[in-house]
Amino acid sequence: MTARALVLLLGCQLSTALLAPTRRVRTPAALRAVSDDATVLFLHGDGVSKVYGASSPRPNPAHATVASQLARRVGHFDAKVSGTTDAAAGDVVIGLGVTDVSKTKATLARLQPSCFVADDECSSDVKALAFCAGWTPGAASILDKLQKALPFTTKASRARLLAQSELLLARGSSEDALFAALFLVHALVRPCAVVASDINPSWEKGVVRNLQEFKTMTDCCGPQIAAALSDPKTKSAIDALNAVDLRDQVGSYRVIVSNETPQLEEFSLCILQQNNCFQSDAPILTEPKVPVLSQWRGRPVDLEAARQIFIGHLEDPASASSKQPWSWKIVVGANPAYDAFPMQHQIFYPTKSGDGLWYDPVFCVETLQGELVWTGAEIAQPHAIAATGSTQVWTKRHYRCVPRGGVPGLWTLTTLDNGIVSEEHWTTVDAADDLSWAVFHYSGAARKAGQSYQGALLCSEDGLWPAGDAERIEAALAACGLELWEMYGHGPDATQMWSDKYTRWKDNHPPPLERIGDMTITAWRKREREAAVSR
Repeated sequence: MTARALVLLLGCQLSTALLAPTRRVRTPAALRAVSDDATVLFLHGDGVSKVYGASSPRPNPAHATVASQLARRVGHFDAKVSGTTDAAAGDVVIGLGVTDVSKTKATLARLQPSCFVADDECSSDVKALAFCAGWTPGAASILDKLQKALPFTTKASRARLLAQSELLLARGSSEDALFAALFLVHALVRPCAVVASDINPSWEKGVVRNLQEFKTMTDCCGPQIAAALSDPKTKSAIDALNAVDLRDQVGSYRVIVSNETPQLEEFSLCILQQNNCFQSDAPILTEPKVPVLSQWRGRPVDLEAARQIFIGHLEDPASASSKQPWSWKIVVGANPAYDAFPMQHQIFYPTKSGDGLWYDPVFCVETLQGELVWTGAEIAQPHAIAATGSTQVWTKRHYRCVPRGGVPGLWTLTTLDNGIVSEEHWTTVDAADDLSWAVFHYSGAARKAGQSYQGALLCSEDGLWPAGDAERIEAALAACGLELWEMYGHGPDATQMWSDKYTRWKDNHPPPLERIGDMTITAWRKREREAAVSR
């Protein structure tokens, strides 16, 4: 897996906005009881999407298909939020490929929702209907324009919220669309725990809370803050992170992997993990209920079989293929923040004692500048940097895996990644007897950074779509609550994860597949930081 906690190196928001005078904006959420439910209406057009599923095994899903799936999934993130495609209800309305402006106007007039936001596949006339709690982008009065220009006003807050939701929807991924809905519900209707931990300084927080958080950070982590701001690359990361909402996992993750430094890691370790300056406690999501594989190779799955499935092609005497220096390669994944990186190698191997495993994922990262970078494995292969004269290499992580709940195939994975502890619940959903493929589901959280996340992976020995078993693979992903159009990496006829663009580069820059070994995560990260500083 990728480094989920990287998304969370928040506290970096030491911009001038931190000290700007502001007041808390009173939203409709403050007027409703916390126990009230919220409904998100996914209003859809009749056509097919050219955006959703673009890099999936099943591109161009119907807008109705996308809307129905989003309506099913939004409740997995908050039990008090329900989704619907029935235009009879909706506190928040999201348009997907809607072109009938008259019908849309009538629906909005009837429902009187808190907001309406339309994706880029809606017609321009429908997009022009967008509004957020009484504010509309086309407001022409001088007072409206003045209030939007003043960042502490209610209308400016609404403008920011609408712009953020439009940005997320424009990415054309179900995960981003769901978070757009959750942000809107949280701000306008009722609190949502999964997006409640906002560690950005903001006008919405108000000057008192911004100053309290700033004081806590400086009291606890003054030296780490000074070191972060004095390092040019870390300062670049701080400036870039100031421009995004760090609850936006996709946007913030891309920024961080483009600017990863030891100073940023020490900063996040102090502010978030050790002192929890923002008092965050993100939950591990428990929905959907994903079934665990119970039979494999004609026998009930026991702990040894569950271990062997994870270990996969690294050492499998029953496999017809030769042993590999990796366990699995990822074919497709479901989370755009973490699963969409190319050439992902999974390496699972036993600990020296006990029934646990170590997990070392090795994967490639494309930065915001479009470069292929090495962010964390320089020590394993320093000659690659010298040979290329650039930063084009790989990323490597280290997780501890232990059985969970006494059920074979259920695992808890933990890591300390750039200063943040992440805990993940993995489930072995299905696996071919010959290990030609496997499907794993994960649900995790970086609790003290306020981030919850989930996804699923289809893996094979070579990263290519496995021959046969198409219906069984689709059923396994459906058991994870996912449809094929939501996956990243392409399918039977094409590959994004392992395209020529990447594999040609890989041929000249071999991945660092050496096992980190029986070393604690803390010790490994400390070694990495010290080695990076010494260079």
